[in-house]
This record gives sequence, structure tokens and C-alpha cells, in this order.
Amino acid sequence: MIVRLDPLAAAPSLIREWQRSSVVLTSGFDPSVAELVKIRASQLNGCANCINIHTYMARQSGESEERINLVAAWQDAPCYSDRERAALGWTEALTRLSEEHTHVNAYEELKAHFTDEEQVALTMTIIVINGYNRIARRLGRSSRNQGTGGRSSLSANQDTVDAAGTFKLLHPKLIRVAYRMLGSVHDAEDIVQEAFARWMTTDRREVREPEAFMRRTVTRLCLDLLKSARHQRETYLGPWLPDPIVDEYEEDDVTLPLMLALERLTPLERAAFLLHDVFGLAFDEIALTIERDAAACRQLAARARAHVRGARPRFQIERQRGLDIAQAFYAASRSGDLTALGEMLAADVNVHADGGGKRPAAAEPVVGCEAVMKFQAQLASMFGADESRLIRLAFISGLPGFITQEADGEFSTTALDIEDGKISAIYVIRNPDKLKHLH
Repeated sequence: MIVRLDPLAAAPSLIREWQRSSVVLTSGFDPSVAELVKIRASQLNGCANCINIHTYMARQSGESEERINLVAAWQDAPCYSDRERAALGWTEALTRLSEEHTHVNAYEELKAHFTDEEQVALTMTIIVINGYNRIARRLGRSSRNQGTGGRSSLSANQDTVDAAGTFKLLHPKLIRVAYRMLGSVHDAEDIVQEAFARWMTTDRREVREPEAFMRRTVTRLCLDLLKSARHQRETYLGPWLPDPIVDEYEEDDVTLPLMLALERLTPLERAAFLLHDVFGLAFDEIALTIERDAAACRQLAARARAHVRGARPRFQIERQRGLDIAQAFYAASRSGDLTALGEMLAADVNVHADGGGKRPAAAEPVVGCEAVMKFQAQLASMFGADESRLIRLAFISGLPGFITQEADGEFSTTALDIEDGKISAIYVIRNPDKLKHLH
């Protein structure tokens, strides 16, 4: 006969035994994995007392407040490893097991990161914690969390999920702001991740406009980083070019030449110009963001505008026309058809190649049609010996161009600035650190 446990009749000693067994089962895991799993299961079951217990244990095992606070939003938070994500996904699958919440995909992730023995132990741990949570709730041990202003932990958990959802919707806009400020995809992602952590730990009841709050946070973090970034650019080997962005931002006029022009601005001029001229913010809001008065912000933007005026495109080339020119340039440059190549180039054409000291590239810009033709002839002989493969045609940082895979297996991007049907500038990025996001 199967003996079924009546939760209302469960003795405290039995509950303590369930707690002890969960500790034994997870003794072979990283403490962080075990406690994160227990916190998430307790959140899903709405057991406030259990959340408090396992939060305390997580702190004792050395977990950071950020990672503890973001457990409910683990799918969007970047601070967890793939192994931890697999464990949390399996926790949700078992806790919510129903026709609507299938466990198949979660189990595939689990198998990829845990041994057979660990899978059994983790599964038993989740079952034990779920059982204990539900017994504790039935016994009336679930209480209100005194640290959430009178709200229950379940309510606070939902607030965390909602906050993560708000951030996820704004993430593309924030990345655009950070990238425009820094010219680096990696740095932009780091800045936005830091802004996410600050958003999740701030008192959001005091925030009236989440988008303005997060944009302000991102901009200020970028201004701090630019102080050190300027020194790094000064010691960079060869020409520096901003990281290539493929296809995503061709709807606005922040092209690669403008990004280079922005490098000549002070950090505050850059922020005022981008926030007003590109993102359309009022000077009153910009003043709050960069902590200057509105009149000063107008002056900063005006000075920036004067510096970059020549770098802004006079017109946006039609997409297909730009890609056709990029295709023709690729074919002529790789085949060594210098006649066809010469017909495409403007008299004052220049080439900028960024290898970052890690791959071969011209140490200085190549200026003038004659010099560029000689440079391209040398490249053509190299391409003849070492095949270059076209990956795709695309708009690269707002300019028509292409992505190639070179003989060494690394990617390169080429962007073409086209004026009056002629190529006036060629921008080549070969630095592998700037191309990781394209793989």
C-alpha cells in the first residue's frame, strides 16, 4: 500500500529531515548552483520563509547580491553561466510541470552540462525543495517579507520579472546609445549589462520614466569609460576604426565616417550631439543626464555639430545600388582588374585599415587614387595566392560593403563611402577582437 503524506499532519521533525536530505543531495555541487536552485523553486512556490532561508544560505556561500536578486530573471540576466542556466531551467520545468510547461527542452540543456549522477541529485533536490515549500505553505509558515515594504516575496518576485521585462524591451535602444558613444560593441554590451544591474537593484518605485532613467545611466557610464578610452586610442597600433555593425542601423545617418568624426569631440560634446541630434532628446533632459545646464548643453551640441558637419552624409545611397557597387568592388579587387577598379574610385579616395597590431594592415591611411591603385595591386597579388571568400554583402556601419573570410580563417569587413557614384573612402577592419560578434 502506498502511504501518502498529509501535509497538515507533517511533523516539524519530518520537515527538518527533508531540509537535511536536500543538503546531502547537493553536497557534490557548487554551493552557488544548489542555493540558486533552492531560491528559484521557493520563488515559484511562493514560500516567503523558504526564500529567506535560502537567500541567507546563498550569502553564506559567497553569492553576490546582484546574482541573488536576479534569480527570477535568470533568462535575461547575463551574470549566470550556462551550467547555472541549465539548472535553473530544469528547476522551473519540474516545479511548473504541466501540459503547458514541457520539460523536454530543459532536460536537453541539463544533459549538456551535468553528469548522470548530478542530474539525479539535482532532480531529487528540486523534488525535495518543492515538497518542503508546499508543506511549509500549508502549515502557514509562509510569511510576508518585511524587507519589501509590506509586499509578499511572491509579489516582489513578480516585480523583479516585470523590471527585467521592461529592460529587455529597451535593450536595443540602450545598446545603440552605448555603441554610438563608445564605438565598441564589447564595451557597449558591458555598459548596458552594468546598467541592467543598477536598474534591478534601484528603488524602482522612485523611477517615473524607466527609459529616461536607464538611458541616463548608460550615458553616464559611457562618459566615465571614455576618459580611459581616449588614452587607449592614443596608444593603438595603426588606424583605429569603430567596431563594424552589420545592417542594424542603416535607418539613421550615423555612418562610419561620422563615428570617426565623433572621436575628435570631447566626451561631453559627443554626448550632447548624439542625444540631441541623433536620438532627438530635449536639452532639458540632456542637462539632467550630463549634469550641465541646458544652455551649456546647447553650446556643446553646437560645437560638436560644427566639427562633424563635413562627415555627415549629404544623401543616403539607395540600398541595392550600394550593394551592387560593393559587389563590383569585391570582384575587381580580388581578380586584379585594375581598370575596372580605377573607374570606381574618386580622385581623392583613401583607405583606412584597422588590424590592431594583430593582423597585417596598412600602418597609415593610404591617400589618393594613384597610391590606392598601387595598394590594391599589391593586395590583388596576395588574394591570388591566398583565396578570400565572400561571406555576404551588407551595410557595414551605415555604408555598403561586404564580409569576407580570409585565408587564415579570420573574418574581415570592408565598408565603402560612396559620393556621386564614386568610392571616396574604403574602411577595412581586420582586428579579430572587433569581429567576434560577427561569427
